[in-house]
Amino acid sequence: MESVIYFEEVSKVFKNTVALREASFEVPRGSIAGLLGPNGSGKTTSIKLALGTLRPSSGLVLVRGMEPWRDPDARQGVGFLPESPVYPRTVRVSQLLEHIAKLKGEDWNGAKRAASLVGLDKLLDKPVGSLSRGYLQRLGLALALVGEPELLLLDEPTANLDPNARVEILRLISTIRDMLDATVVVSSHILPELQEIVDYLVIISSGEVLDYGPVEDLAKRYEARMVYHVSTRNPRIVARSLITYHYVEGVMLDTGGLKVYVKSTHHRALEEVLEGLAKDRMIDGYSVATGLLGEIYEAVVSG
Repeated sequence: MESVIYFEEVSKVFKNTVALREASFEVPRGSIAGLLGPNGSGKTTSIKLALGTLRPSSGLVLVRGMEPWRDPDARQGVGFLPESPVYPRTVRVSQLLEHIAKLKGEDWNGAKRAASLVGLDKLLDKPVGSLSRGYLQRLGLALALVGEPELLLLDEPTANLDPNARVEILRLISTIRDMLDATVVVSSHILPELQEIVDYLVIISSGEVLDYGPVEDLAKRYEARMVYHVSTRNPRIVARSLITYHYVEGVMLDTGGLKVYVKSTHHRALEEVLEGLAKDRMIDGYSVATGLLGEIYEAVVSG
């Protein structure tokens, strides 16, 4: 699988502070990768290294096969949303979008396309200062999306938003990935809110990358619970059947079927049961939705 971001033994030192220590990880094309860790763990430093605004003290950083601090072409096709963006309050949304579009070599049609992707179509004539926090974050996403980049780097994109706005932004990120076939890196220290959208993890603590990989693989490696989506037109009947198995830890109604929670050590047993239900035409199919990020994170950090 092709890697859009590749770090090999990367360190970054600021005077006497080691922000990143011999970090190695990669992010495959097309994934939504969660860059997880507490504040001060090295997440923002990693993003700035990928952007090319910082030069590594040692090691190799590649973005789209190029060194971003050395090669400006590496930064083409990359969109960035900083953690705490500051915008001029009196300009109109359309003016700010058009200005950024010109800086990126795009025309107004590219700016309008970005606004449409995030649902800002009807607010183009509004002053930036009149937008709510949720719509300011949509504006930040639109600015990052001008030119339809193939890589999006989003640093704490739900910071300072209320719960409803956080959910909206995360769903929007997932939709954008699908529409543009982009790779997305989302930095966050709030695990539950990423549960529904990430399929890949990079776990970092005190400047060290502890582990990385697809969520499903990490869930199995650290024996965390896994979440399966089961497609069925008989959800209540299937739920009553599944809950009788001792290793099934929970079943919830979900869009188009069920969510089934199982310890990763029993995932093969569950899949055998699901195969039988599919053969009997009780379910239409199943897939691994994700692993429980909180359990994976705690297991990686403690291990």
